[in-house]
Amino acid sequence: MVRSLFVGKSSHIIRVLVSNPQKKWTTRQLAAEAKVSLGLTSIVTNDLIDMGFLIRERSMKLKLRKEEELMKRWAAGYNSSMQKSKAYYSQGTLYEIGQRISEISKKYSIKYAFTGSFATDLATQYIRPAEIRAYLANENDMEKVVNALNLEIAEIGGNIIFLVPEDEFVFYGAREVTDSRVGSVTIVSDLQLILDLYNDTDRTREAAQRLLTRKYESKMHLDKTIEMVKEFFTTQGLVADRILSAEDHLEPDFIFRSPSKKELIVVELKTSTAKLDSVDSLKRAVLNLGPTSKGILVAPSITDAAKKELEKAKLQFEPLGEIENGLHKAAG
Repeated sequence: MVRSLFVGKSSHIIRVLVSNPQKKWTTRQLAAEAKVSLGLTSIVTNDLIDMGFLIRERSMKLKLRKEEELMKRWAAGYNSSMQKSKAYYSQGTLYEIGQRISEISKKYSIKYAFTGSFATDLATQYIRPAEIRAYLANENDMEKVVNALNLEIAEIGGNIIFLVPEDEFVFYGAREVTDSRVGSVTIVSDLQLILDLYNDTDRTREAAQRLLTRKYESKMHLDKTIEMVKEFFTTQGLVADRILSAEDHLEPDFIFRSPSKKELIVVELKTSTAKLDSVDSLKRAVLNLGPTSKGILVAPSITDAAKKELEKAKLQFEPLGEIENGLHKAAG
C-alpha cells in the first residue's frame, strides 16, 4: 500500500474520482486526468479496491463507491497548514475587496480561487465570513495582486489571507459563481472547500458537514433524475443503447435506439438551465454518431440563445418538468 492516499500525487487520483463520482474510468484515462503515471494509478486504484472504495466492472472500467466516506476520511486528516500563507489588510467590505482581487487577477491572467468561509458564503451563505482566503498559483502572482491593490502586510490578524499551494491540483474543479455582492468570481471545488473548512474551527467544520450533506443529496437527486429520464424514453418505445457516465467529456448522458425507425437518439441531460455549451455538446454527439441520429436536450429550462441554436441545428428540447408530469400521468 502507498504511504498515504491523501498526499502528493496519490491525492490527484482521489480528487479526480471524488470530483467525478458518476464516471467510469480506464486506468489510462484516470492517469491522464490526474496527471500521474500509470504505475502510481495502478497502485492507488488497487489499494482503493482493497479498501472497498472502488470496483472494477466486467468492462474493466473503474467505478467509485462510498465516496462520502472516502471524502470524510480525507477531510479528517487534511492539514491545510502545509500551504504557504501571508496575511494582508485592506479597507472596505470583504465583498468589495473580493471583487477587486478578482478583477486584478483576471486583468493579469492570474490563476486564483477563493476558499474558506468567504467562498462558502458566496456559494451557499452557510457561514458569515470574517476574512478572505484565496489561493494563488505562485508567489510572483501574489506579489502582483498585493502591489496592484496596495495591500498592507498584517503582522497580526488581517482580513486577507493568500495561500500558495504546494500542489496546484487544489485548483482542480474550481468554478465561477455569480453573486450580486462581488460579481462573477472563481471559487474552489466543493471538495477543496470541504477540505479547507473541516479542521479549521467548529463553525467551519459545521459548514463543511452541511456541504457534504448537500453534495450527496444532490447526487441522490441526480441519480433519480437519470432513472426518470431513462424510464420516460423507454415508455416511448425506445431502447436504452447506452447510459453513459461521461468518461469522455464529449459524450452525452444517454443513447437510445428506435427499433422501428432504426435510428439513434442522443439525449443530453442538464439539471439546471441549458445554455449554449449544452447545445454544442449535443451537436457534437449527434455529428459523431452519424446522419441517422437525432438529438434531444433535456433540462428544466433553456436560455433564448440556446433555444435558437437548438432549433437552427434541428434538435429537440424536452422540459424536465414535462417529462416528470408525463410519467405521473402514465402511472395514474
